[in-house]
Amino acid sequence: MGHYSYVRFGSTAALLCRDSYFQDIAALFSEADRYHRATADPNEFEDYGYATKIREMAERLDLQGITPDVALRDLEAVLKTWAEEHAADPQTIDSPPANSATIRRKVRFLLRGEADSWPRDTHIWSALVRSTSDIEEIVEGLHRRMDTRTLMRLLLHWSPDQDAELVLDLSELTGCCVELEVEQPIARMARDEQLQVATRNLPLVVITEGSTDARLLSEGMSVTHPHLVGYIRFFDYGAARPRGGVDMAADLFKGFVAAGMGHRFILLADNDASAHEKLFALKKGRWPAGCRIGHYPALPLLERYLTHDPATGTFAIEDVNGRAGSLEMYFGQDVLTDANGDLMPVHWKAVEPKTRLRQGTLNDAEKRAAQQRFEAKVKAARSGRATGNEDWSGIGAIIDSIVSAFQ
Repeated sequence: MGHYSYVRFGSTAALLCRDSYFQDIAALFSEADRYHRATADPNEFEDYGYATKIREMAERLDLQGITPDVALRDLEAVLKTWAEEHAADPQTIDSPPANSATIRRKVRFLLRGEADSWPRDTHIWSALVRSTSDIEEIVEGLHRRMDTRTLMRLLLHWSPDQDAELVLDLSELTGCCVELEVEQPIARMARDEQLQVATRNLPLVVITEGSTDARLLSEGMSVTHPHLVGYIRFFDYGAARPRGGVDMAADLFKGFVAAGMGHRFILLADNDASAHEKLFALKKGRWPAGCRIGHYPALPLLERYLTHDPATGTFAIEDVNGRAGSLEMYFGQDVLTDANGDLMPVHWKAVEPKTRLRQGTLNDAEKRAAQQRFEAKVKAARSGRATGNEDWSGIGAIIDSIVSAFQ
């Protein structure tokens, strides 16, 4: 026979689930909605479930983007598909209701619970019982074809009394055969599971030091890792045009944490002395499991790189990983080589006080030239004009570090 959980809209039960409950519905409640009243009679079910107001549940779904307009549009699409299926196979596919207006009228009749008010010994009551059964079949037919929460929003929207109680009744699951543990936080567990699934499906967000880095990394990834487009999203600073830099990136990171972002996200900063200095304290913090703080990876090209010390006027070959690894240094040796066949030199600046690392960078003109060359290289690759001799190792290493960040 089975035991059922169900949702009660005022006095009307719907959305029955045999020997379990619908997680999508349980996740809409909070633990503050939970009630449990034990019984002394071992033959009776305990009174157990979650309860709130119909209006309050409607607002929760609205905040998830499941509004009445969205639900009604989904209903029209479902009815169209249902009618097409029935026309193609009328022997096995049940006939759909005539239209959404008919469904609304019948379901509102069911939700008003008018059949309960008629005397049981009248022929009118018998007709109402048959009608109610038909309406319940319509709801079940919709449930087989619609998202549970979308159907729930329709029923909430059509409920005559918005201040009536909405209950997820789990009482029958406390008896023999099922014996649901009444101390379990069902709503919280269902919501956690829902959020975990959502997080797994969301793209990984990467916070860079500015809009230029985000744009160029996105363009580079489309060449080196085109299969990851849509799975990694570089934070778009957009029209706001903030000041940029590692300080702004750190502020965004802390803002994402404070907002409880559902996405997994990474703050990915330059691999230079300035970024290591400014993120020194932030990296010592205890942050949620869904976020990371990192730098562009060490690169073989940068282990022996041309440097210039303006204080002495001397040039030298040095390892600049961790000291001068701005994004431009990852554009490839072909981009960083000037017209004379020489690497654009890193120019040394001040020593950072905490890390004792000396900051290095290309000069402004060389940075602009490197960015322009890189964009031309991306454009050539996208249009099929690549020579095959381009160096993509730096961008490839950055994207690989993003992919492995949570491993």
